Amino acid sequence: MDRDDIYRKTLHELDLAGLAELCANVARHSSADSKQSDTAHALHVEWVQLGLKRSLDHGETEPEKSLKKRMVEFLAGVPTWMSKGL
Repeated sequence: MDRDDIYRKTLHELDLAGLAELCANVARHSSADSKQSDTAHALHVEWVQLGLKRSLDHGETEPEKSLKKRMVEFLAGVPTWMSKGL
């Protein structure tokens, strides 16, 4: 298993809040290009909006599953150091 596989596995194990934090880090990172920054910001904003609309259900909803999948795919495509913060 190479480093990217380990990172990807770790991403799948994170909850939405952890993934949102990594996306926020990418959005703020000075080395992120505008596409990376914009995508990271949009994913983070979507997480915030989902949190505001979240029902009292304790199970993961379809929108949450979809967002988690997209966050993992996005974060797997950016350098690990970029998501770790400034």
